[in-house]
Amino acid sequence: MLPTLLAAFLLQAAPPEEPKDFWTRDTILGDLGGVRTDLEAGGLRWSLLYTGEIMSNVHGGLERDTGVDMLLDWVIDADFQKMLGWTGGSARINPLWIAGDGISEDVGDLTKVSNISARGGVRVFEAWVQQVLLDGGLSLRAGIMGADQEFAISPSSLLMFNSSFGAPIFLSGNLSWPIYPLGDLGFRVRCEPAKGFYLMGAVFEGDAGAEQFNRSGLNVRLRNGDGLFAIGGAGWTFDDQLTGMVKIGGFYHSADFIEFSTGKPVSGLGGGYAVLDKRIYKEGPIPGALDFHLRFGFAQEDRAQISFGMSTGLKSTGTIPGRDADVLGIGWIYARISDDFADAQPDPGSWSYESVIEVTYQFFITPAWSFQPDIQYVMHPGGSSATRNATVIGIRVDLSF
Repeated sequence: MLPTLLAAFLLQAAPPEEPKDFWTRDTILGDLGGVRTDLEAGGLRWSLLYTGEIMSNVHGGLERDTGVDMLLDWVIDADFQKMLGWTGGSARINPLWIAGDGISEDVGDLTKVSNISARGGVRVFEAWVQQVLLDGGLSLRAGIMGADQEFAISPSSLLMFNSSFGAPIFLSGNLSWPIYPLGDLGFRVRCEPAKGFYLMGAVFEGDAGAEQFNRSGLNVRLRNGDGLFAIGGAGWTFDDQLTGMVKIGGFYHSADFIEFSTGKPVSGLGGGYAVLDKRIYKEGPIPGALDFHLRFGFAQEDRAQISFGMSTGLKSTGTIPGRDADVLGIGWIYARISDDFADAQPDPGSWSYESVIEVTYQFFITPAWSFQPDIQYVMHPGGSSATRNATVIGIRVDLSF
């Protein structure tokens, strides 16, 4: 009894844990004197990430050039259970500030060498509400959303700079769908009938509009000619010593597309995809962990410029002794040009594929501050051998506030 009372006294008398200093805390601003903790207790949680990069096309492509891009990404989540007593309710708003002048136009690539480059300005990427039911087994979401945030995504590939490691080229290269920096009005349902297995589907307005016209990100047009975009699939997650996930799914856009062989409009464009993201090594004779990712998909060849796309790669974390947080990434993207599209061009023999090899290393100075050099080699930019292979180098800094 006496040891128990003594332990309780010592715990009560112990001073509160000192806050982490600049070099060890997860965000640069820390808890802001308790403000962050108080807001989270009241149901409001936020993250603010700054990304800045310099990229240069040093050889090949359409033109040699250097560009600078910056992104301030502010995600604000509200828990309505804590705020309003609304069981299972939540919401998100995701404002963006974008600035800079990317170099993809100088490279001439389909895959886009930067995943933050976009038209400058302030806009909202996502603004949605969500209701969770059945003890988390069913989730309903509606509002302005990005489909690339949940569908066909491979988490291990998001280390890379090239946008097609995030937004798959077999979708982005063929049709308009809600991806960074423009979400679109939609409705998403997700159910989890068994632990580790889920089904998910969503329907969106068919065209978020060009960035120069939808400057706020909230301009919902609902025009008949835009059609609807639908995407859905199933996923399995493995929560053992070597975690992983598998996804399969399909997509369909109901707008009119040009059939290459006839030059006439036809209704709809569809396709499918599969994703594997798996940890294949952890803490053995060599330190660190190794993750593998593979994603591939296809679209209808008679009306899709890119009939098949694939991305794959490895992510190694903490391999260098004493650098436990650093990450090395090696990836490859392949985008096959549709034979029907090639045959419809004046010089069909030059059209074949675009391919990208990327190597990057994220060096953490603190948990909230990293530098990341990157190199990409783009083969057949634009899918044609008429454009010289390009070499792009860059460096990125990430700051988490």
